[in-house]
Amino acid sequence: MPPFNQRDCNVNSGSSKAQRRYKVGYISRCHPDRSTGMTRYYNQHPSLHLKGNWLEKAGFTTGQAVNITVERGQLIIRLVENG
Repeated sequence: MPPFNQRDCNVNSGSSKAQRRYKVGYISRCHPDRSTGMTRYYNQHPSLHLKGNWLEKAGFTTGQAVNITVERGQLIIRLVENG
């Protein structure tokens, strides 16, 4: 499959962009006391939630598996090849 910038991504629709801006948020994780079950403390963990029709236009549809390559300062998301 050719790279994203070489594929037709319905660029005439006006809604497709090669770059998107998101802000890293966080999720809170509850840590209960094992003996009482009561919450002892919460931790915050970085979170990034990608959403929008642009994902489908880029070839990422619901239920597809992806591989994420983690490098300092960047995440590379690729579809898992069948076979």
